[in-house]
Amino acid sequence: MTGSTPTVAIIGAGFGGLAAAIELGRNGIHSYRVFERGDSAGGVWRANTYPGAACDVPSPAYCFSYELETEWSARYGSQPEIHRYLQRCADKYGVTPKISFDTEVTAAAFVDGRWRLTFADGDSQEFDALICATGQLSRPKIPELPGLDTFAGNQFHSAEWDHSVQLSGKRVAVVGSGASAVQLVPAIVDEVAELHVVQRSPYWVGNKYNHRGDGLMHRLVHRIPGLARLQHNAEWLWYELRVPMIFNRADPLRHIYHALLRAKIRREIRDPLLRKMVTPHYKVGCNRVLLSNDWYPALDRSHVGVYAEGVQQVGPGGLVLTDGTEIDVDVIVWCTGFTPNEYLAPIEITGRDGRALHTEWKDGPQAYLGICAAGYPNLFMMYGPNTGSLTNTITFLLEKQARYIRLALQHLERAGGWLDVRPEVQERFNEKLQKRAHATVFTSGCPGWYHTDSGKVFAVWPGSHVAYAKATRELVLADYEQAAG
Repeated sequence: MTGSTPTVAIIGAGFGGLAAAIELGRNGIHSYRVFERGDSAGGVWRANTYPGAACDVPSPAYCFSYELETEWSARYGSQPEIHRYLQRCADKYGVTPKISFDTEVTAAAFVDGRWRLTFADGDSQEFDALICATGQLSRPKIPELPGLDTFAGNQFHSAEWDHSVQLSGKRVAVVGSGASAVQLVPAIVDEVAELHVVQRSPYWVGNKYNHRGDGLMHRLVHRIPGLARLQHNAEWLWYELRVPMIFNRADPLRHIYHALLRAKIRREIRDPLLRKMVTPHYKVGCNRVLLSNDWYPALDRSHVGVYAEGVQQVGPGGLVLTDGTEIDVDVIVWCTGFTPNEYLAPIEITGRDGRALHTEWKDGPQAYLGICAAGYPNLFMMYGPNTGSLTNTITFLLEKQARYIRLALQHLERAGGWLDVRPEVQERFNEKLQKRAHATVFTSGCPGWYHTDSGKVFAVWPGSHVAYAKATRELVLADYEQAAG
């Protein structure tokens, strides 16, 4: 490979996969191929088509910095808009012709200095480098409950919405109260005959200042040079300035925000028992604060029931809760999240000397900068361990990761061979990262999807985006073992 451009496989055509592909193409590296198991680009924005699906980060910031979108219908873009944006980016930057759609990678093994990919149809291909951009929220999770397959009605996960099922006049149960449920419940509350929300654990929910994009603003953005850039930067900066409030346990502004969120509950819910039920008992920032103007009023409707107990089992007619309550329904929608702790699954990743990544990650995934894993040469990750964002737009972090990977590939183009992060470098990085994480509100006692039962934070970045940009600014070759090509 010395003196030649490395061949690169990219798994996934969502925000992460496209960010990587576009970064490579813009810098003259065109020897890549994208493998996407779906039928179009878009990742989670292709898959999540449930009613009310939208972004909870302002859309002027939730886009690539080099491809600003100016036609959002509102401050927070809807799922169809974001999906179209990603497809447009794939077309504009020449990525679409390089995507193999409806192609699922089942295994990747480092063999004789190259990555051998195996596909669901049994075929295989080899590449010099591998970029995994499968995301942390790509595998829907439905609890393994007794009687799950005995339910006589329709049931599905919110990320796998069954559009053939009509909800009008039906009795519907929504299990979960996270980001998807907060958007879904207000969208269907007027359509259904009964709505039963099994909230499990409540979340803090703030106001969503979702002013619509009017014609005047669109014209101004098009006519005034730099206005779209200013809008993008201002939204990013506003969220970045909130980092101390979210992360610092003693920050006074966080206590003020806590009071405002409690006041929102009192203002929007009349029933005092329901107020108590939906009020979290953990600190603001321990979980991501959700945004909705309609969630609490929807829960307060006369045909809506809210339950604090979990589901014990499923029967032919509906749900049985842990306190024995039986809920008869026609449709069950599982808003029960994903499996971020099984990152890269179900792809079997095999590195040097036959080591298996999922075995090494059984106690929680970890990587260097969230990009590289020791023992897996020329394997790079987008949106890898500890690179999720609770405070700002993920697109910023994705661009920094894509740039770092591009620097590594350019080195390989000059030197050939492979790069493998040193185990001691990875260990030292993660020790510091966990120490920072445990000084934040992440570990202050709330249930969350981004840490293990033992308390290891594996999904989110415990700092500012500026800090991550600094950490990934340059490729330090001393951090890596190298083999010549």
